Amino acid sequence: MGNPFKIYLSIFLLSFIGCSEKEKDQEYVFLLTCYEDFYLNYDVDLNQELNQFENQLVAEGHLKNTSGDAYMDLLRYLETNSYFSPPLKMDDFENAVLYKTPEDLINCAHSIFGIDSILVAKTAFFRAERKIGELLNSSEEVSMNDIFGVYTRELSAEELEKPYVKQAIQVMLYRWYFKSKYDREISIPAEKKDSIF
Repeated sequence: MGNPFKIYLSIFLLSFIGCSEKEKDQEYVFLLTCYEDFYLNYDVDLNQELNQFENQLVAEGHLKNTSGDAYMDLLRYLETNSYFSPPLKMDDFENAVLYKTPEDLINCAHSIFGIDSILVAKTAFFRAERKIGELLNSSEEVSMNDIFGVYTRELSAEELEKPYVKQAIQVMLYRWYFKSKYDREISIPAEKKDSIF
């Protein structure tokens, strides 16, 4: 997978992190590298794209600011409301972030960095992902409100500020933003709409 400089930079940076902090977040650091590298293969600078999206969310009033608390407020709003409220001014329906999803980030992080998948499974974000999987398996009808609800219960505002978790949540919000916009404003062929969610 992709950019060797970025991979070596991640390893270099981790060597300067204190032991307890390294053990606590190293899984997220490695997953973030694999996540961003996946999108670079589609000529998308994910960090830049999501920073622009975050700025747009703040400008439109969906986020008060860029803190974990503000993201938690937005997730709580979406837990009880079907869509983002207008205005929804972004208009980039062809972006790869809407359609491309990395299949196996844990395998990438394991094969490149040698991280233990059991440690990844113990992180708050992957506990939330597991609960969403259980929810999808146990019920025929699961709404996005239910999925947002799992995140509000399983993640803290502090967890939402960790770069990997923040980007993963931002990608989900990015897709839901466009679904909110286009479900209301224009009709999209079913095959394209289904590929977003």
